[in-house]
Amino acid sequence: MSALEDRLAAEMRAESELIRPESLPELSLPGLGPSGRRGRRAGRRWPAWLAPLAAAAAVLAVVAGTLTAVRMLSGPSAQQPATPPPSRLPAYYAVTISGNVVSYTSGGTQYSSSVLGRSIQIRATATGKLVATVRPPAPYNDFTVLTGTPDGQTFVFGAERYWGFRGVQSPLTGALDPSAPLRFVLLHVTPDGQARWSALSLPVSILPGQQPSIALSPDGTRLAVAYGGGGPAAILRVITLATGQARDWQWPHASWTPLIQGQGAWTADGRTLVLQQWNVVRGATSQPPAGHAAANTTTVWLVDTAAPGGVTPPGPPLTLHAPAGLSAPGQPFITPDGSELVATTGTGARSLLPGSTARGEFAVYSARTGMLIRTLGPWTWSQTRPVAGNRGPAPAVAWSNPSGSELLVLLPRDGLNRLAVLTGGQVVLTGGGLLPGSPEAHASLQNALQGANAVPPHMTW
Repeated sequence: MSALEDRLAAEMRAESELIRPESLPELSLPGLGPSGRRGRRAGRRWPAWLAPLAAAAAVLAVVAGTLTAVRMLSGPSAQQPATPPPSRLPAYYAVTISGNVVSYTSGGTQYSSSVLGRSIQIRATATGKLVATVRPPAPYNDFTVLTGTPDGQTFVFGAERYWGFRGVQSPLTGALDPSAPLRFVLLHVTPDGQARWSALSLPVSILPGQQPSIALSPDGTRLAVAYGGGGPAAILRVITLATGQARDWQWPHASWTPLIQGQGAWTADGRTLVLQQWNVVRGATSQPPAGHAAANTTTVWLVDTAAPGGVTPPGPPLTLHAPAGLSAPGQPFITPDGSELVATTGTGARSLLPGSTARGEFAVYSARTGMLIRTLGPWTWSQTRPVAGNRGPAPAVAWSNPSGSELLVLLPRDGLNRLAVLTGGQVVLTGGGLLPGSPEAHASLQNALQGANAVPPHMTW
């Protein structure tokens, strides 16, 4: 089966284990008035060098209405403490599960429309066992953004909505309502393995057309939200969850979209945040706007979140140049000590064609100068026959130890995206005391990471 089929099958197995939802009171923070902006139609976002793959796999997502309640659906495994992980990886991770939002029959033909975030599963890293399944409450039916802390204990999810069936000829069936803001959920896994979550009101109104991305600070006390751009101002807002206080940075009339990654966005001290200038034409595939930066470069900002907000952060941005012959580096991951940036790069998605190959590697840059220091994990992807689901190479950096000497990655190799550790310039595919020891846990984590290269990611600690 394909990775998508594997995840759908896992969701179906988990469905029978769910407990009936119970309403929880909303956790409200001091609010600000709605921005009053009208969003544009938003799609799933992908690294620029995978643009053809993204176009083939794109799923239109929409948001509408108001989130009236948030419910928790916990599997039986949440009733007992999870086995402590034997490695230094985070204890739990979250992964989106695909599912239908529209399904009907017309003229004897079955029609359906699915989303990537119909629900979210929380799983134990060491065992792969299901801890909880979270569903957006009606009328919301898609989780579009998610983030977690490095210890895998605290998570924030953002929900959006598709229109359901509104008539065979109705253009609203499965279509976007761009006027409704995202709503957010805060989830915490307790020491005894119980998942507890509630609605989270933020002092900002964000529409799906504003292309939001989010990242929790390492201690889980602040949430960074990036949105806007594409003509209007690009905005980075860092919100203290306990008080609702926010600090903003803005880039007026930005042609690009601000992007922060779920993994590797913050330094370990919670001070520096990495923001990428994502060059995208709204409503089209990811292409640099005319007259913008060279196709093989990426612009990033290292934002000192302790500094006063304002119009653009202090200091100049960094320009990351791709290694020779490769496309623009993407998904910049900052090591916890803040010394280096690790980005993915490759030759493109031509690997979807039988008989073609693609290559790439992880590029390591100085976080002080932006200069290329070295490359890691070179890979070659050969496609000998068509692959179901339009799968192709999907490199991703998912985790780093405190010194940055060990990186957990998804590495394309032998026509598969393999879970691996990059350490000492070497690739470790199994063992080493870091990867999950049981085959079930290893396979579960690898399948979850298949979506980590999406923008925003569909797996997070």
